[in-house]
Amino acid sequence: MASFDISIERQVEGDYGFAAEKLIPTFSYVTTEGRRGRITVFAKHSHNPESPEAEKYGLLAAHGVPIPDVYGVVRSPEGRPILFLEYLDVSEEAQSARSTEGLLELLSLKARVNAIRPTPEQTALLPSWWEGPAAEVSTLEVLWEEAERGDLGEDLQQFCTSRWPDLPGLLAFFRRLEEQARAMPMGVLHNDFSTGNTGQRATGERVVMDPELMGRGPRFGDVSGWLGSPEDLRERTENQRDLAEHYLREYARWGGSPPSLEECLDECRLLWVYGLCNLDFGLGLARADSDTCEEYRAAFRRGLLKQLTLLLDRCC
Repeated sequence: MASFDISIERQVEGDYGFAAEKLIPTFSYVTTEGRRGRITVFAKHSHNPESPEAEKYGLLAAHGVPIPDVYGVVRSPEGRPILFLEYLDVSEEAQSARSTEGLLELLSLKARVNAIRPTPEQTALLPSWWEGPAAEVSTLEVLWEEAERGDLGEDLQQFCTSRWPDLPGLLAFFRRLEEQARAMPMGVLHNDFSTGNTGQRATGERVVMDPELMGRGPRFGDVSGWLGSPEDLRERTENQRDLAEHYLREYARWGGSPPSLEECLDECRLLWVYGLCNLDFGLGLARADSDTCEEYRAAFRRGLLKQLTLLLDRCC
């Protein structure tokens, strides 16, 4: 390349996220042979100097999972990686799983990731849910203490103050639930698999994005929200058994060893409840000193209140 210019002609769409700074630069270049060209890419400047995202994209590609083209990685003066990726359509229409067809496509993508059988070298890239001490119980105790002090807003203060006699039972429930989840077969999980973390090529192919949190955990952790939620809380009309059967067919197609339909659904129901116990992320962003705006802090406080209410009134 003889020379190039950079311009910003497109804005980042969708949820901006919390893990990186993002831009969509367009490079206009001239090669040493005099050929001119333009290419638009997606640039992601991670907040984490040790971000493993590029290596995890490589792991997905090695197992045939469709991903954006990865053009390269450089480090900023701060030592943080900047990942240059294929620019894809991430509009709501491209990501949508509103139709049954779109949802089945999403479940098929999830199955491709979950069916991966990593090599020992690849396994070293994938942290386990169970590495280190259990965090849920201690997080619940910290949340309750901060809420009662009023550090997380009036609604959570009122709730935790009025429900403090229920705290010991909830802590015991957390411990029992974790024992059950730890006993489940393990698998590869994206750990942040949503329509917002997919993109679409011009050919219509949907690809998996943002694998930074990918790791190992209970094998159906990525799909428990779709296949394990209670009937009266579902936002969709599709039959969960039909969705689970589709998912398990795809899981087997890509190399997984599927259990029976009933075993899959039972694990997903338990993992859906276990997901309500994941309070750490929401607590960090609900605090007054978090890096988010007040609107986001209020949203995460409402989310924590909803989780605690469901746990106490519906689950334990």
